This record gives sequence, structure tokens and C-alpha cells, in this order.
Amino acid sequence: MDEREWQTFVTVVEEGNITKAAEKLFLSQPALSYRLRHLEEDLGSPLLIRTSEGITLTPQGEVFHTYCRRMLQEMESLKQALGEMSGEIQGTLKIGSSINFADYQLPHLLAKFTKQYPNIHIQVKTGHSSHVNKMFNSGEVAVAIARGNYKEASNSIKLFEEPYCLVYKDPVTIEELADLPLIQYRSDGSITNVLDTWCNENLPKSHEAAMEMDSMVTCRHFVREGLGWSILPYLGLGSCKDEGIYVEPIYQKNGEPWVRSTFLYFNEVSDKLIAVKTFIDYVQDYYKDNSPVTIKF
Repeated sequence: MDEREWQTFVTVVEEGNITKAAEKLFLSQPALSYRLRHLEEDLGSPLLIRTSEGITLTPQGEVFHTYCRRMLQEMESLKQALGEMSGEIQGTLKIGSSINFADYQLPHLLAKFTKQYPNIHIQVKTGHSSHVNKMFNSGEVAVAIARGNYKEASNSIKLFEEPYCLVYKDPVTIEELADLPLIQYRSDGSITNVLDTWCNENLPKSHEAAMEMDSMVTCRHFVREGLGWSILPYLGLGSCKDEGIYVEPIYQKNGEPWVRSTFLYFNEVSDKLIAVKTFIDYVQDYYKDNSPVTIKF
């Protein structure tokens, strides 16, 4: 049994589906099924239960999954230790990133990082912050860049704060907003809570969304066409903030701006890996000099 088999099983469990795992591993579905049957025969135990909705681990499969993850981590530690002896910074860096950060910050950040550290192999998975939280807590990624409370993270670094902004095509008064369509972006509870609280504190009457979007890009395109107004985090405005769209930070009753913080999360185990430690130090230094927020609030 070797690294390839460990990675195969971990990928199947992460994807929760044989077909998706086969695509990720660049295998045909029959070839992957053969590998899994071969593993079960070698171990003398059933590892997976296949259902119409995907796969479920047997008790033996759960034990084997834990073993595979541990062996992959130990193999990575070995490679990095050997790399350190040769004087090279190398290894694998598994990053979980929120969708917004991945859209507007991560590509440029990683391009600069990989140019400086070409021997570090990068793996990235994206999702809403709640999903990134799950990936981090399960050990699927070594570091997470997102919002939220990560119970398994022993360390965190605040990278920056961005304001929530009122966005609309033409200038209007706050009172006039109550009679205009609200375009609401729905991702997780944080944006909804900010929107509801701000509306209750500032609009003269209760306001329900006329349109609900599950994509921030779609939401801002609707605003740009004059179909209504919205409240979005600054990073999600994209080019809208430079194309004649009115953008204003919103404030709480006490005068403090509504803000959203983005953190880099890691734990003591990941911090000991040279590739991860190098990335943590690089990102921390990068955001000391490169704020993504150009608006005053």
C-alpha cells in the first residue's frame, strides 16, 4: 500500500461520489472502482457503502480514512524535512478560500507567491465561508482564508476589514430607497443580518427583497442596470465601484461602520510545515503593505 492508494481513498471520501472522484483523479470510473475493490480485498474489510446519493463509510472505512490522512501528512512532513536539508523551500500547500477572496485577491496573491517559491505545490478549494470552515476543521485544507469562527483553529491573523456598502445606479436619498426595489444577495446569515438591521434602523417602513440572488456578480449587474439597490461587502463590488455606480459605506446607530473581517486561519500542526509557515508569513507581510480597500470609511 502506497501514497497513491492513500490519496485515492481520501479523494473518494472528500468528493463523496465515485464519478466526481474519478474525474478529479483523472481515472475512468471502472478503473477507480477496481482500485477500491482491490483495497477492500487487501484489507479484508468493506470500506464503502455505495448508495444512489453517493458513498458512505463503513466503520472500517472510517478507521482506514483516518489512517490514510495521517500517512499522507507524514509523507508530506518527510518530503519537507528532506527539502529543508537540501536548502529548498518545498512541499504541498492546501488552501481553503472563500469565494469572494478567491475571486478578487487570491489569484494575484498566489501568482506573486509561486514566483518567489516555485517549489511549493499549491492546491486550492473554494466555497462560502461556512463550507471553508468545514474543510478546515476536517483537515482537508491546511490553512483557511475566510470569515467566521473556526473552533479547530488555534491561530488566526486578521488580514483586512472591508465595509459593507450601499450600492445603486443613481443618487437617491435614504428615504427614497424604501420605494425602490431591493436586490438581495443571499450567501450566509452574516450579510442578511447586516441588511436587515440596517434597513430596520434607517428605512421608514419594513422592506422586503424584490429580487434574491445567489451570486454576488449577478446582484451587482442588476444594480448596474438600474433595476434596484443592494448592500454588498466592498470586495464583492468588483469593477462596479469604478463604473459610475454610487457606493457608500453603511453605518451602525453608534456611528461605527458595518465591516466584514477576513482572517487567515491555521493550527499548530499546519504551522510546523515549512510550506504552510512560509505562506503564512508571506500573506501576513503582504497585507501590511497591500490593502484591498481603497474607500474611506
